[in-house]
Amino acid sequence: MEQRQPQPPLSSTPLTSYQRLPWALCTAIILLQCSFWAAGVTGGLWKAVLAALEMALLGGLLWNGWRIHRWVHRTSEAQARSRAVADLTVFGLAVCLLGDAVNRNVPARFYSYDNVVQHSYLADSVWFFFPGYALLIAAVWLATAGRVSPVWRALSLAVAAAGGGFAFSQVLLPGTATYIAWLTGAYSVLIALMLPCALWIWLAFGRSGRWVALGAALATAADGLIGQFWLYGSGYYPGIAYANFMLYFVSQALLQQLPLLAQNSYSSTPRRV
Repeated sequence: MEQRQPQPPLSSTPLTSYQRLPWALCTAIILLQCSFWAAGVTGGLWKAVLAALEMALLGGLLWNGWRIHRWVHRTSEAQARSRAVADLTVFGLAVCLLGDAVNRNVPARFYSYDNVVQHSYLADSVWFFFPGYALLIAAVWLATAGRVSPVWRALSLAVAAAGGGFAFSQVLLPGTATYIAWLTGAYSVLIALMLPCALWIWLAFGRSGRWVALGAALATAADGLIGQFWLYGSGYYPGIAYANFMLYFVSQALLQQLPLLAQNSYSSTPRRV
């Protein structure tokens, strides 16, 4: 009979092949953003070039997320929950990528819905970021199920949602179009829920989950910067766009590691908090 070749340990393969590329892409995006920021690029041909390079690097990040997704599905030891976490994570990242394309604002659309909000395209991108992050929240919820007390879940969600709503009320400008206000208000509450996600990851996986937890927290921080200094702020563009994209990219790079964290942790003794 033909003998099966021994498989590499689950914990070694991802660490060497699926985590190096995101860090290389993060380094590339930071160098790219700093270079164009220092050059003072705000529009025209070079803005389109920057948008193309940003989307290419985001595409590379999504490709790595798909590689992780395929690894989890191919692993014979993978549980159904591991596969579901991988599905939700990669699909969430893919939907967010569409929002990124909108935010590049290559057509240079401003003040589309009122005379108050200049960067109105940021509201349009919510149509993609809202479901994208909803999928990521669902992935974290599933990955940490059974490891975090329902009381902690409910309490942290309530506090975060209230905080997101309050923060939005503080930045909303008088005269903002209803379309923009409703979209961004709902999204402010949703993206605030990434903070409890960070807490759940830390409680469920301990120190091994610190980087993914940081990615979840950075998601809220990145969108907080958008609301405060870009969408409803004035005088900070284009610097805020460059700074935000670096923070957002790192967040996505860390969040895409969630399926690996969950898969490798399910084989160990569960934590219960």
